[in-house]
Amino acid sequence: MKKAKQLFVSVMGAWMGIAGIEHGIGEIMQGDVTASGVMILSWPDSPFFVSLNGEPAMTLISNLLVTGIFATSISLMFVVWAIFFSMRKYGGVVMILLSIPMLLFGGGLFPPILGALIGVAAIIQPKNFDPKKMKRLNFWFGNHWRWFFIACCFAWLALLPGLPAIAYFFNKDVTWLTVATMFMAFLLLFLSYWSSLQHDLLMTSISGDPNFIKSKSQDLTWRMY
Repeated sequence: MKKAKQLFVSVMGAWMGIAGIEHGIGEIMQGDVTASGVMILSWPDSPFFVSLNGEPAMTLISNLLVTGIFATSISLMFVVWAIFFSMRKYGGVVMILLSIPMLLFGGGLFPPILGALIGVAAIIQPKNFDPKKMKRLNFWFGNHWRWFFIACCFAWLALLPGLPAIAYFFNKDVTWLTVATMFMAFLLLFLSYWSSLQHDLLMTSISGDPNFIKSKSQDLTWRMY
């Protein structure tokens, strides 16, 4: 039973793919022009993306229009794969492989890097688990995985489009808030993944012992290591 992990990989993988599509659209809208170098900005002239420094990206293709088409196409493939095929036998490997051209052809910097890490998360499987040795902290994370996942989603929505919208419509400097939100988004991404693993391990334990959670919750002498 890996439903929590599957939800995490599918949703956050799709989110990174959508972010890559957003980069590609910005590059397409710049038109048939030559890139100034390997490092580019997806939205250099957009007031909406000022707080995100114009959305940096990189490309090995000198034409921005072609770069945008590549970025959008590859990112769309990443979204579809993350949602429907990420938990198959080689699902995580394909996500990692798709992240490479996504990075090299205009899909942004963080989206493909994080997309590859989510692909690694899809591959990793806990082994040799003894439910009786589950630490109390892991148990707590597993029981509260939904809250970590919801907080993670809100943090990434705040990063985009939340803070850029605030900066654009209310003319506010959100630089410090963007940095803080970015830190929280990365932290919650990890915590959401970790808690989803613990939840799935708990569900596996319940399937073998329906009284497992009840017994652990009532054990007041259970130590936290």
